[in-house]
Amino acid sequence: MNTDDSRTRFLDISPYVSVPGDLQPELQGDILADVVIVGGGFTGLSTALALHKAGVSAVILERHFCGYGASGRNAGHLTPTICKDLPTAVMLFGNETAGKLASFADHCVESAEQLMLEYGIDCDYQQSGNIMAVVHPSQEARLRKAAAAAMAVGARMHFVEPGEMRERGLPRAFLCGAMEEAGGTLHPGKFILGLRQAALARGIRIYEQTCVTSVSQDKPLRVLTSNGSVSADKLLMASNAYTPEIGRPGERIVPLYVTLFETEPLSDEQLAAIGGWNGREGIYTAHESMESYRLTAQRTIIGGSKNVQYFYDCQPHHHGGEADASKMSVINAFRQCFPALSQLRIAHSWAGWIGMTLNFLPIVGNAGHSDSYFYGVGYNGHGVAQASSMGSLLADKILGKANPWHEIICRKPAYLPPNPWRWAAVRGLLGVVNGIDRRIDRQIVQQAIGRQDCD
Repeated sequence: MNTDDSRTRFLDISPYVSVPGDLQPELQGDILADVVIVGGGFTGLSTALALHKAGVSAVILERHFCGYGASGRNAGHLTPTICKDLPTAVMLFGNETAGKLASFADHCVESAEQLMLEYGIDCDYQQSGNIMAVVHPSQEARLRKAAAAAMAVGARMHFVEPGEMRERGLPRAFLCGAMEEAGGTLHPGKFILGLRQAALARGIRIYEQTCVTSVSQDKPLRVLTSNGSVSADKLLMASNAYTPEIGRPGERIVPLYVTLFETEPLSDEQLAAIGGWNGREGIYTAHESMESYRLTAQRTIIGGSKNVQYFYDCQPHHHGGEADASKMSVINAFRQCFPALSQLRIAHSWAGWIGMTLNFLPIVGNAGHSDSYFYGVGYNGHGVAQASSMGSLLADKILGKANPWHEIICRKPAYLPPNPWRWAAVRGLLGVVNGIDRRIDRQIVQQAIGRQDCD
């Protein structure tokens, strides 16, 4: 194992994005708009573009720059995953609703693909699907059962047997798995910055470096910032994990801190040593708190997600010591899965915040009975597809138009208790989840030692 992993450079943002050369100015003074959108990620930009097509004037307020948050930090998997998984959806909502959620998840992937085509965004999209992979034999029976349950309610999925895994050239640590056929992998930075450029090219007003300080729900609504305000008929909260800092529906969201890494490019010999990874399928493991891996167009490996963190204040600020522990956790998991790459250097790591909800579904709709305060947040780690697809759905909601997906996805958010009960509950749940995964990981190590003893 590389002894230099602990010295891996930790990035402030991510390798995907940096401060744009055309960084938009901070809002100064008071302005008017039809709709004001708080947050310049996938949700905010896709909604602004959809509203623009409908002839509606939207203003985006972004604290840093568009793509600074999860939209520019995620692992780059475009997946039709919904809820925790479809068996969980069946358990929570029943077969009929789970089937509709599966259809919605496919629609989300198709919507993201349509955005790429419509706005000419080249984001290294590899339409290869994603595989939930077994990394220890004890996981196989449960995953087979889950895949069968998902297919029974209409998921486009099939089980990938060990022989097919090897034919695909997938690394041997991944024994078999369930293939989600829709979607694939992409460069999230190119995707989000492509949407930003599309919005600017169409004259959509974006104010970056603009911190929202409060919201007045008088008529018209007034969103106050450090040095100005926007008065508008409608407001959309599209700030995801950062919403608890602002207000509703932030009390329904649990911000979790997720760490990722990227390796140096693989040589021909290194790529051959792990099987070739011919289709560059996205992979995430069948852990409770999954590990994710993908081979990029530049032949680097991006991975992470394991050992997520939650903090008492529920606020998405960086935490130094915990960041170091999370970084080493995901890198050690990579070393365990890819022993043939022991000499491959980790180029850098980074972290970001995802918004989780109690029922694992996004929070989409309007606050109470308000016809002016809307939100689209809480994508539970599946935001590349779900958040980028929200544009047309939320635009229709804001404009009072019918949308076939409103009934299935616009539901009352599940209640979360305040601290300290919330902190105790979330930390307790993460402790159980991480404990189960540590036990599996120990078994994997013991299995590997056993194989070495036999050689």
